[in-house]
Amino acid sequence: MALVGTVLPPLPARRRTAVRLWLPLTPLWIVLAPVALVLAPLTLLVPACRHMRPYRAALSLGAVLLSLSGTDVEVDAHHTLVRIRIF
Repeated sequence: MALVGTVLPPLPARRRTAVRLWLPLTPLWIVLAPVALVLAPLTLLVPACRHMRPYRAALSLGAVLLSLSGTDVEVDAHHTLVRIRIF
């Protein structure tokens, strides 16, 4: 006795979802830099931050944000592609 099977039609191909985002850090830095510099002396009131230099920390954080300019991040999942461009 032979086994007879049925062949199912192939499932329709799912379209791949692409998500493209852009993140402008330079304008964000320009807007938030004065706030960070005004609030920097308040870190001296926090006991855990007394050993830290507040203005140097604020400027270092700004330097890190500005150095990320031109970065492209791509995340490739099974059915989704996410691209983030930082400028």
